[in-house]
Amino acid sequence: MVFTKLIIAGSTGLVADQAIRAILASTKPKFDVTILTRADSGKAPASIPGAKVVPIDYNDHNGLVKTIKGADAILSFISGPVSKAVDRLLLKAAQEAGVRRIFPSEYTLDILHPKAVSLLTEGGSWPDDTSPVVTARIFTSLAKEGGPTSFTTLIPSAFMDGWLEGTFGSFDPKNRKATVLDSGDHYFAGCSLPFLAAAIVAVLQMDEEKTKNKRIPITEVRATMNQVVDTYEELLGAKFQRDRVTTQELLNKRNANLAAGAPFVALFDSIIVGAFDGSGAGDPEGGLEFDGDGFLTVKRKTLKELTTEALKKIGAL
Repeated sequence: MVFTKLIIAGSTGLVADQAIRAILASTKPKFDVTILTRADSGKAPASIPGAKVVPIDYNDHNGLVKTIKGADAILSFISGPVSKAVDRLLLKAAQEAGVRRIFPSEYTLDILHPKAVSLLTEGGSWPDDTSPVVTARIFTSLAKEGGPTSFTTLIPSAFMDGWLEGTFGSFDPKNRKATVLDSGDHYFAGCSLPFLAAAIVAVLQMDEEKTKNKRIPITEVRATMNQVVDTYEELLGAKFQRDRVTTQELLNKRNANLAAGAPFVALFDSIIVGAFDGSGAGDPEGGLEFDGDGFLTVKRKTLKELTTEALKKIGAL
């Protein structure tokens, strides 16, 4: 069977913007889409052509169950610190409403890789209600519970658009600077957001038994941090300043942020280490082979192509 009646949680953010556009553009199948927005946002719900938009209080369990009843699948595109808590509320409601599948908002490196688990459980106090590891384990437990709701998690690792444009800080192409982790020669994997959106649509079209209770790596390109900087230099014809930070320095920073009661800043430090240290958490196996059983219609772009697009977008090329 194919999931066609969809509930989407979250209408803004990096993943939501691209994924909703791709889902609504699909014609085979044509998805029946309801988008949930926060009722307490203080803003009138935006009109999204092709979708029904419903304001919701995620803490209103009965109201949430009523709203999602009859859906085939829930896709969570909630971003930011609140995403893990909302994903748990969505799961509880999905189980009561009999929704067959839920896609949690875990679009990052492989959170359950041993290195990622250590990065996100050690070093201080991590709040359980927002812990990526605790939440990921709750979803993987569905495979053993055998209830009405199963899960599918997509693992795209790095959002290549943002990294290459300089949004996340390690690369600063406008100022011809980069901060590489350790040697800078470890491979990491990533996807552009349009590629990830196409992969989400492909997974929705696949036989649901093939994606049931699965964590699926999705990779568009593999590279090292030094290769990224080399590509900048080639395209811009200018040398970059390459600063280096060690894994231990970032772990010390993570621990200090945890001690200061700033777990979300510590989370970002941990993600940088996990993504770029070569442990495998940020370079999951099999991602380059994903084709959605033939439903993936977008061609993978090279590092040079993605970097060219990023530099043009920020006006550097």
